[in-house]
Amino acid sequence: MQYPVPQFIDVEDKIIGPFTLKQFGFIFGGGILIVGIFKLLGTGFLFFIFAVPIGIASAILAFGSFNGRRMYDAIPVLFKFVSSDKLYIFKQKKNFDDIDVQPITAELFKKSQPVEAVIEEPVQSKLKRLSMLLDSKNREEFETITNRKERS
Repeated sequence: MQYPVPQFIDVEDKIIGPFTLKQFGFIFGGGILIVGIFKLLGTGFLFFIFAVPIGIASAILAFGSFNGRRMYDAIPVLFKFVSSDKLYIFKQKKNFDDIDVQPITAELFKKSQPVEAVIEEPVQSKLKRLSMLLDSKNREEFETITNRKERS
């Protein structure tokens, strides 16, 4: 049986014109606050000091996004982070002032660390060794499977 699978479930429905219900709510709420301030203060410099930040904040909440998430989804997470308890751990660093550091010359460095000759294996021998390891591993797995079948 085939069932229809809903698509685009993360896209919100446009309910009021080109706005979703949440976007319209933020714009409408910001507009109501601005109208209330207008009724209280009239058209003066003080009105613009309060109205412009409210308008900008409501527009950012309605249309802004941060890290791919809408701002109205990120604001509750921000408040939860700010209000929650935090654990601060202090790790004391060692004091490196007591360490005696002296420069080393190239001759002393060569004397202190003997250079071992690295013997390169030919590619063929590496491949042969790898194939032997794989063959032995396959043989072990085959034996354990056959032993389990025999026991049951």
